Amino acid sequence: MIGLLIISHCDLGKEFLNAAKFIVGQMKAADAISITQTTESEELLKTISKKIKELNSGQGVLVLTDMFGGTPSNLSLSFLKEESVEVLTGVNLPMVVAVAQDRDRLTLSELGERAEQAGKRSIALAGKLLQSE
Repeated sequence: MIGLLIISHCDLGKEFLNAAKFIVGQMKAADAISITQTTESEELLKTISKKIKELNSGQGVLVLTDMFGGTPSNLSLSFLKEESVEVLTGVNLPMVVAVAQDRDRLTLSELGERAEQAGKRSIALAGKLLQSE
């Protein structure tokens, strides 16, 4: 099973995991790291490294972050490693649910692509969408 680590500002990642558990049930090998103003970069890098090692059972770890260019993604990018760690930015709930459902049957790169597709598909401007019907 591919590990899942959500790194976000404040407790956003923890709440995404809570919401996903509400929808799909218990999730093994999944965790979140919260980035706050008081956390030092060196400490965060050590924490991220430790979590990746804990969550990796041999199939890799998918790291989801809240926004490209923010501290969570900037720190995560240093852990990118083909077939071992992949980073996907712009996390949303449909993305987390897709990962939860498919991480035991896809490769790391396939799971990253599946999560990206699920995240993009779920974005809709409701007023515009309803007008076209």
